[in-house]
Amino acid sequence: MRNVHLQLLKGLRGRRLFRSLAAGLAVLAVAGLGGCGGGSSSSLAANQMRMTVEADPQIQAMDPGGAPINALYVSIVVCDSSDHCVTVPYVEVDTGSVGLRLRYKALAGLNLQPIDLSDGGQLATCEDYLTGYAWGSVERATVELGGETPIGVPIEVYGSGGPAPAVPASCASLGTNSGSLLAMGGNGVLGVDAVSSFSALYFDCTGSVCTRLSTLPKRDDVANPVSFLGASDNNGLILTLPSIAASGVPMAQGTLTFGLDTRYDNRTTGFEAIPTDGVVDIGVTVQGQSYPNSAIDSGSNGYFGALNLPYDSATLSFTPSTLQVLPITLSNGVGGQPTVAWPASIDIGNGLALQNGKAFALDDVGAYMDTPSSILLGLPFFFGRSIAYAMSGMSSGLGVGPIVGVRQP
Repeated sequence: MRNVHLQLLKGLRGRRLFRSLAAGLAVLAVAGLGGCGGGSSSSLAANQMRMTVEADPQIQAMDPGGAPINALYVSIVVCDSSDHCVTVPYVEVDTGSVGLRLRYKALAGLNLQPIDLSDGGQLATCEDYLTGYAWGSVERATVELGGETPIGVPIEVYGSGGPAPAVPASCASLGTNSGSLLAMGGNGVLGVDAVSSFSALYFDCTGSVCTRLSTLPKRDDVANPVSFLGASDNNGLILTLPSIAASGVPMAQGTLTFGLDTRYDNRTTGFEAIPTDGVVDIGVTVQGQSYPNSAIDSGSNGYFGALNLPYDSATLSFTPSTLQVLPITLSNGVGGQPTVAWPASIDIGNGLALQNGKAFALDDVGAYMDTPSSILLGLPFFFGRSIAYAMSGMSSGLGVGPIVGVRQP
């Protein structure tokens, strides 16, 4: 994951290389759990889910004014082996990570089955967020994504009160514990990057003793749930969000669509295909500088990079006196073929002024981050566009993944 969360007013998160830089970047904020994020709807096709960008009521109740901005949520139904089910709202859609990771307290009433290993131990995992981690047990669950056929997948269950033993030193050394409602910004993360799995830390736990594993059966990996969908929908996904006012809006709704070029609602006609490298990075050129290890990531709530713009020294939020419209060029990732160069633009305003506690969907906020080879195009880049992710090794109209596709209205 590379989730980076600006925290002008609150926080920041992003993909694997960037995730949890929130400690240093207090510029944007991501919302969390509550009552009305995502889920299926009679107006949606079976391969679609409603997404929302809004404030998390539970976080607001705990910390008035503390709900983050630009958090993209869905609701997910999770069931145990006895067919007891709960709907978990405010699960963040993250195109910078893989796997479903849910907070233990959001699964109250379920009796999920831990994954037992051959030596009698139980499987646990530590998800690395660069400056922090989420430690939890790996358990089997049946998951419903919108109207898709329920799928059985390993998921991570993290947070206080959960079944995982104490955090081992090799996990705790990664930084602070991100496995809480406030730190994670919601009830969990639905990681749907264009690969089936990322490398992760797995442990064999017997009692309070956890030993790191060097290998893991593929069936036990906390992998991308998209890989488990039926053949018509497992080759990729499309995220679509509407255009919004420059001043932001309290809430925005969009659509998460599974599959590419397999149904009437997931055609990639009009998308610009951008081949990526092996970790789904692309190239971005802006202000005359090239950044070959960049990414388009829904789990980061702003634009992040070493842009030549004024910024607040305390929060690192960009603070131009007028709205800046920056031309950019998107290009293939290192080694990605064929070579492409596609023009676009990003808007960046005064983040300190824009974050007023009323608008939780903003398309023009960002923060300075000193990463010489990377620009992170977070959720603001998704507004007014459809962004497609073609799964690694899978074919679609975009080509053979991993590929990122971008379509503007």
